[in-house]
Amino acid sequence: MSPTDRTASSDDIEVRDYVVNQRNGVKGLVDFLTLTTLPSPYIQPPQERFTSDKILLGSPVPVIDVSNWNDPNVAREICHAATTLGLFQIVNHGIAPEELKGIIAAARGFFELPVEERRRYWRGSSVSETAWLTTSFNPYKESVLEWRDFLKFEYLPQQHNFAITWPLVCKEQVIDHFKKIKPITEKILNILINNLNAIIDESNKETLMGTMRMNFNYYPKCPEPSLAIGTGRHSDINTLTLLLQEDGVLGSLYARATEDGDKWIHVPPMPGAIVVNIGDVLQILTNDRYRSVEHCVVVNKCCSRVSIPGFCGPVHDSVIEPLPEMLENNEMARYRKIVYSDYLKGFFERPHDGKKTIESIKLP
Repeated sequence: MSPTDRTASSDDIEVRDYVVNQRNGVKGLVDFLTLTTLPSPYIQPPQERFTSDKILLGSPVPVIDVSNWNDPNVAREICHAATTLGLFQIVNHGIAPEELKGIIAAARGFFELPVEERRRYWRGSSVSETAWLTTSFNPYKESVLEWRDFLKFEYLPQQHNFAITWPLVCKEQVIDHFKKIKPITEKILNILINNLNAIIDESNKETLMGTMRMNFNYYPKCPEPSLAIGTGRHSDINTLTLLLQEDGVLGSLYARATEDGDKWIHVPPMPGAIVVNIGDVLQILTNDRYRSVEHCVVVNKCCSRVSIPGFCGPVHDSVIEPLPEMLENNEMARYRKIVYSDYLKGFFERPHDGKKTIESIKLP
């Protein structure tokens, strides 16, 4: 039976109910059933499927050695990448390879827990106020589901016992990884902001780096990966994302090569490397000096995959608008001001749809 022959049925409703309402996730589905075809709720429409003809060859993602943060060449490379592609990889950043492997193992450890234990963290009924699990992206609003489960953590070191109810299998590794990526994030943001003749101070610090969050993304083996998507095309809605990819799973993460056209660049996993990508907030704050990058994740028939993005962003009541320094030479603001919580609401109320959230506040 071809994908177009598959029509909505009671089986589709049962799959959605099992995955979403019964809080098993797609991991629970693949553990429960031996799948030889992709369940209909996961079959993407043809225009959303990722095909090999969309891949732009010969355009490697910049890899930047940051062993000396004070090297002017490091700043130059970071700013150039942020201006053009909106994405780059960093190596020699100071986090030991065994620590990176440890956080990946911790993420896998969580998803290998019995489903009853994972279910305790399901969004809406999680035993933790700062960690929760869900599936796809917005499973209650999407007509087609993404082939992914994820556990989200919120880092609140100023609050006593903020992580006390986190899963024991990964709690210490998550806290340590937050502590390790925070100073790296601050160094990169300082470089990017200083390059624009601005500084990070009390007037903008909470907007640029007021919050830290992290995901454990889990992409199970997929019986028909050409019909599915792991994470749909989107740009991140924060300031800066530092992503750790699991070594060895090629052909997973892709970034849109240019703002126009449908060509994508592969972002290969590299041992010891961290992928850095610009988010919408930084594009807005810099009035388009830096570019948030649209990206997506495809899935694999032969193996599962883990990735761990760390998100740096504003506090919820921050007002997002171009920084004053960006408008000093009578330049017109390209975005209307918006409270960040409203921006978040707009993003999470619909499925992944490219960069439509940032486009929605662009001034004519």
